Amino acid sequence: MNAFGLAPLLLVMPVIGVLFNIFAGRKLVAGDPRTGERISGWFATSMTLTNFAIAILLFLSLMANGHHAETIPLWTWFNIPSADFYIPWAMYIDTLSAVMLLVITGVGSLIHIYAIGYMHGDKDFARFFIYLNMFIFFMLILVTGSSYLMLFVGWEGVGLCSFLLIGFWFDKPDGVGLVNGRAARKAFIANRVGDFAMVLAMILTFWVFGSMQFEPVFEHALELFEAEELVHIFGGQFAIGQVLSWITVLFLVGATGKSAQIPLYIWLPDAMAGPTPVSALIHAATMVTSGIYLIVRSNVLFEIVRQSHHTLLGLISVNDLVALTGAITAVAAGLIAFTQFDIKKVLAYSTVSQLGFMIAAVGMGAYVAGMFHLVTHAFFKALLFLGSGSVIHGMEHGHHHLHDHAHGHGHDSHGHDDKKKKKHGHDSHDEHHADDHFDPQDMRFMGGLRHKMPWTFWTYMAGTFALAGFFPFAGFWSKDEILAHAKTNDGTIFTVVYWLLTVAAVCTAFYMGRQIKMVFFGQPRHEAVKHVPESDPKMVFSLVILAILSTLGGFLNTPFFSEAAYKAASAAHDYGPFLAYEHWLEHAIQSFHLTEEGILHMPHTLTWLQFDVALLSSALAIIAMSLAVFVVYRNRPQKATDRDPLQSTPIWWMSVLPLDTLLVKGFVERVFNPFSNWLGQRFDWDFWHDFVHDRIIHDTFVTAANFLRDVFDPKGIDGLVNGTARTARRLADVLRLTQTGNVGNYALSLFFGVVFLVVYFVVMAN
Repeated sequence: MNAFGLAPLLLVMPVIGVLFNIFAGRKLVAGDPRTGERISGWFATSMTLTNFAIAILLFLSLMANGHHAETIPLWTWFNIPSADFYIPWAMYIDTLSAVMLLVITGVGSLIHIYAIGYMHGDKDFARFFIYLNMFIFFMLILVTGSSYLMLFVGWEGVGLCSFLLIGFWFDKPDGVGLVNGRAARKAFIANRVGDFAMVLAMILTFWVFGSMQFEPVFEHALELFEAEELVHIFGGQFAIGQVLSWITVLFLVGATGKSAQIPLYIWLPDAMAGPTPVSALIHAATMVTSGIYLIVRSNVLFEIVRQSHHTLLGLISVNDLVALTGAITAVAAGLIAFTQFDIKKVLAYSTVSQLGFMIAAVGMGAYVAGMFHLVTHAFFKALLFLGSGSVIHGMEHGHHHLHDHAHGHGHDSHGHDDKKKKKHGHDSHDEHHADDHFDPQDMRFMGGLRHKMPWTFWTYMAGTFALAGFFPFAGFWSKDEILAHAKTNDGTIFTVVYWLLTVAAVCTAFYMGRQIKMVFFGQPRHEAVKHVPESDPKMVFSLVILAILSTLGGFLNTPFFSEAAYKAASAAHDYGPFLAYEHWLEHAIQSFHLTEEGILHMPHTLTWLQFDVALLSSALAIIAMSLAVFVVYRNRPQKATDRDPLQSTPIWWMSVLPLDTLLVKGFVERVFNPFSNWLGQRFDWDFWHDFVHDRIIHDTFVTAANFLRDVFDPKGIDGLVNGTARTARRLADVLRLTQTGNVGNYALSLFFGVVFLVVYFVVMAN
């Protein structure tokens, strides 16, 4: 079976969806909202579902092809024949990109289906699906590109779509639209820092290797490493390991931006201003995993750096820096999540923390473990975000019902009053009446929702248990694999990372216990809760499918339960149902093969269960969640205005000490703004305006203009024209003197002329 010829359709389908909604969908929704929404939403969704089917076919083709990667050339992007230089636009399909394709299109399809119900009644329904399909298009470019340049095109494209989707409700009244727009700009600008590092990394890569195609770059890097050749760059000679340290640390900076790691994570919590399907698709399942994909794709470069033992400034290696960045981010974000009341911001900081687990994993060389956690996290975090959207949807409906009933207005039984939906939308903090300062996302107004929203509750619990790492949910297998890798490898960094991630895992269980207790248990803390309905069936369908994946997804990579069993299966080359994902993905991790050949030496990777690690992490998770549910928040809060139990503890300091506050107050206001003002005054005004513009450009132009007017024009242009006329006239005056009218003079002139000619010919003849 060979479906690789279908790969280009992956890029065609979302473009068709975008064009349809631009030219037809918006008109259909404006003409007949109910029918138009169905056509617009399902057409966009069908494009993503088609891509999911293609991704499955590519997956099967790779299996039939012996897991060998395929390059599908599309066209030549740049071509300079004289320099033997060209950049092809080609798709690179291997087991790594196939995994990403299944996640993007599979989870993306469920989110599209959910969004049809969630965005019902929004006046910009079609525009929302235009942006979703655009995002899918650029994300597919990112993971299927055959070069860093193509990856960067997708990288920038998803950043643009993230900006558009976060600021989707830019026109909300009462200043909310301004807040949404500010959140979009914050995300866009914060990511520019990482993107600038990516540009520098690509320039350096091309400078050193003469290419940005993945395979030529990796092959050339290995050749230089094995031959111990020096690289001539920056006017000096450097070992390949040192040069790759610069390139990979720039990749790390790029990853900290896109994957929201310290210090560039500050944009992701504010990105919750966008509609909830955006949070699920972009900020849980796909875009934020781009940094992890970049590092895993570049595993050969990172492992050469590890093998070469080069450090940054003589302090720390790039690989250790990657692992520590992820581990520290995991703990810091987990602690900040303790202090949040917004249901989506708890999940936002949780996402930052879980991305830290993935970054730490790939920094330790556990590339399969990092990617495995990426997949399971896509399942349960998309589920949790969509579940939170279901809760917000219900809380808004309950509040509108309460307000309409208080004012004697009618109310439809299903909660789909189109006029109100067009006015209100979801996830907004506006248009809620000032009588109680109601916020549909604030967990303090919730409580007891498990009775009102049973489908949402049970699916949310599946996502919570998966995120907390409870057996046998998906997060248990993927998170414990990362912890086991850190525990069983020697070295100070591995030990530090292990304990940091263990603390982060405890934090995860506690803040999720706090959240489910405040949202689903206890007594309702607002009258709106009594009128909350279950969500639309389309929304519930997506929740159920994701709950199943969050429960069973971990069995994709179930480890062996003993070292002896693994060795026996390895000798027989028959792994059965065990480690299916592990051995599937190893084909795309070139470093594994290079380790087998003795060229590189990666950290030891476990393929059987570490019972001590699993028992410790599971016990700590159960204790932490039980502590939150049955002790700290047992009978609290009783009312929405009650003080949070943690507010009297030092943990609450994290609410006033997040890094974005420190950056804004400490760096931006005290350092960056004064420096930018000084630079603006000195460079923009004093140098550019006064010196360059006034003295060089303006004064030079005026002097040149005066010269042209006073000298060149009268003496040059006019002198040439008038001088020609005067010369002709003077010559004519001289010739006119010979015209006397005397015949004798003419005869004499004729005589002298004949004599001159005779003498001339005689002389010439001799």
